[in-house]
Formats: sequence, structure tokens, C-alpha cells
Amino acid sequence: MTDAVFRDLVAAAARPYRRCGRYAWHFAKGKLAGDPVFRHLLSRALLPAHGRLLDLGCGQGVLTALLRTAAERHAAGEWPADWPAPPTTLATHGIELSPGRVRIAQAVLGADTVVRGDIRDADLPSCDAIVILDVLLYLNRAEQAAVLARCADALAPGGLLLLREADADGGLPFQITRWAERIACAGRGRWRQPLTYRPAAEWSALLTGLGFDTAALPMSQGTPFANTLFIARRSNGRGQICPS
Repeated sequence: MTDAVFRDLVAAAARPYRRCGRYAWHFAKGKLAGDPVFRHLLSRALLPAHGRLLDLGCGQGVLTALLRTAAERHAAGEWPADWPAPPTTLATHGIELSPGRVRIAQAVLGADTVVRGDIRDADLPSCDAIVILDVLLYLNRAEQAAVLARCADALAPGGLLLLREADADGGLPFQITRWAERIACAGRGRWRQPLTYRPAAEWSALLTGLGFDTAALPMSQGTPFANTLFIARRSNGRGQICPS
């Protein structure tokens, strides 16, 4: 998929957010186009083709919007031949704490697609895949471990967990990541928001201890940050840190 084709896909996925105002629309476009994880998910066919996906801390639901648009284009015969087919019958269910983001997501995606809830205690139904992108840093260490344990319980055998967090051993890029997050929290009026980071090796060890086979991939391409994507399969194997 060329850059131009992907930009067109992003524009189509973000277009429904226009009805919620310019900020929601521009945020959807900027997030989908500027964050490398979304293109990676489609280009590598990481998500299952069918079943149920839980998006924890889903925000405005931009991942669901992207997956829906990709499925529509594939069904219409407009999908690039050099990319794997996107998920076509994967039901998505988002959980988000912010009431404003929930309202936007429901207006664009439907009232049943995203619900308001706290991932620390919200019901996690049985599922085939779980995505948690840049969310666990807002929880303390015990809460992080508890949420991941609940994810392991919710996933079907062989189920997939995709977790992205900053690597606390990431040197200067991690410091940039941390300060960028501090600025973002301040912009939301949450100056005192606690942030909890771990080294990538520690995240992998935690996931392995919960029964996941885990690989860790750098996921900051094109940005100055130190993010890592953990690809974890529900089983009883050992974790593996992939080289940068």
C-alpha cells in the first residue's frame, strides 16, 4: 500500500468524525495518519479475521473506524493487492473512561460499539483479541498487572493481546515520550496525573508470567518517541524481545 493510498484510507475513516466538530475530525485524521501502529496492524495482518475484539481505553474509537473502512474497501474490491486482507467479520467493542470521547465514538460508530467504563473493573467478555494502546501508563503497577491478568482470563485459547507502552529504558526518546505525555496531561487539566512506566523487558516478563508467548517490537517509526508494541498470544511459552 502506497502512502497516498493509506492517506486516502485514513481520510475516509476520519470523515464521519466531522459531524462531531473540527477537533474530533482532525484528531482522528492526525492519530490514524501519524501513529505508526495503525498502519502496522493492517500491513501485518495481526488481528484475527473474525470473532470479537476488545479495545480497552479506546478513546474516540479510531481503530474501529479504520477497521470498518478497510473492510468496506476490501468488500468493494478496492483493497491493494500487496496487503493482506483486513478483518472482515471482526466485531469490535470499546471501553473508554472519558464521557466526552464516549459520546463522540457512539455518534460515529453506534451506541453499542463503545461503552463508558473503567478498564480496572469493567466487564471483559470472552474475546479473541484485545488491544490496549498507550493506556496502562495511567495506572499504578498493581493495577497494570491486574488488568493484564483479567485480559488473560478473557481471551480464548490462542487469543491475541496487543499492548503498546513506552520503554522506560529507551534513553532520550523515552524522556521525550514522558515529557510529551506530561504536556498532554496538562492540556487536559490533569497536572497531577500519575504516570507509571516500565522497561520493555519488564513488560515482556509480566506478560510471560501470565501465560503469554510475547514478542516486543519498536513502534515509534517516524516519531521521536520510545514506544514498544507487545504481541502476546495466550499460551504457556516464554517471552522474546525482538531487536530494534
